[in-house]
Amino acid sequence: MTSRAAGRLQGDDLIGEVLRNMEEGLFRIRQKTLVPAIYRIYLSPDDYEPFRDVVPFIAGEIRTALDERLAAWNRSPRKVAANILKKIGAGEGAPPNEYVRVSDAWVVEIYPDLDGKLQAGEIEVHSELGAPQKADYGAGSLTRRIVAKKAEPEPDSAPTAATPVVEAASEKQAEKITSEQTKGLVLAYLRYADQHGQQTYEVTKNQVVIGRGGRSYWVDLKLETLPDVSREHCRIRRDAETGRFTVEDVSQFGTAVNGKPVGRNASAELPRRATISLAGVIDLQWEAV
Repeated sequence: MTSRAAGRLQGDDLIGEVLRNMEEGLFRIRQKTLVPAIYRIYLSPDDYEPFRDVVPFIAGEIRTALDERLAAWNRSPRKVAANILKKIGAGEGAPPNEYVRVSDAWVVEIYPDLDGKLQAGEIEVHSELGAPQKADYGAGSLTRRIVAKKAEPEPDSAPTAATPVVEAASEKQAEKITSEQTKGLVLAYLRYADQHGQQTYEVTKNQVVIGRGGRSYWVDLKLETLPDVSREHCRIRRDAETGRFTVEDVSQFGTAVNGKPVGRNASAELPRRATISLAGVIDLQWEAV
């Protein structure tokens, strides 16, 4: 499905497309209707970048909207079912008694389109009915929304600041502002050797995601190495106020700092110089400026 509206993408645009996909992906079985529980949202890299620092916040808002829609449907299921059946041209039929979600929780993931299929302003939503390990149980519809780009300002127009994509918590906004202030400055270096030989990566942002990457895995530092290194293996973060760095392990086979394991989903402070080992197969030589 394609729709068009003026302006840059906002968080509400993502919510609207997910709710539309939720309705179109319903699966009727006897007196129940299964509701898609898994939503993977893809944006063009240019549209994704402003969202990047607040992706968890946006995903939480989308889950809240899904909860509200499901609760509203179950408050008046007969009326809702009749409207949906009419909209999709399914005729009359007995409306369901209950709308149910197969999985225990909503899964909402937001990714950049690394295949280059999406243009600025396009949203692509993939949905599935069941839990991730049962992805073949059922799938909802795919939607795409195209937003008309704003006209470029006249040459003599004064530049204006971009409108925030979403109003997150104040500390997130402060972090984003500080990130813009440090943009382009080299904060640290990562030196390593992968299948392409010796490499040096300059850290210029307050967060760097490291791993092998992939279609659904956005990373800043993409390593060409053995699959023991996860697609998203670890994240290096800089505290905007103190300037201190930490590394978070989000991998399957572990991350270590100077030989000491960080621990899955745990963080460890990085000294000025250190060796960061990923799954025991590749070492990153860390040096903060």
